Amino acid sequence: MGRRLVTAAVGASIVAASCAGCFSDNKPTEKNARITVDNNSVTSHAVSCSQVQFLLTANIKADPGNVRLLLKLDSDKPKIESVHIDNFEGFTGVADAGAGDAAVAAANGRFTVTGNAEGSKINDPRVSLTAPFKIEVGC
Repeated sequence: MGRRLVTAAVGASIVAASCAGCFSDNKPTEKNARITVDNNSVTSHAVSCSQVQFLLTANIKADPGNVRLLLKLDSDKPKIESVHIDNFEGFTGVADAGAGDAAVAAANGRFTVTGNAEGSKINDPRVSLTAPFKIEVGC
């Protein structure tokens, strides 16, 4: 009986120790983004980031639009693989995927991507245009 009680006590203490941080009030830093395209700005808290080896993808929802960044994380500094802007304030376009241009800076876990996207307005897709953009995102 005494051995079972000791075994149960040890088991309970292991469970308690393994869950020491389960009910902590410390919340992880909230991911957010600030998107500006052609002087239209939106702040979004619907940000999801994923990384596979050296490629980081940031998906940002800005209803009804969506912005996706693909960054290559080098040891020196990150590089833009592509920027996709889909129906952001009526504009759809790309940068650094054979069109437009983009540059990235990183500081304190945040990325700032600036450049010019080539695309068109949803209401007139036949007319090509270039739109300046700035995207600040925390991943």
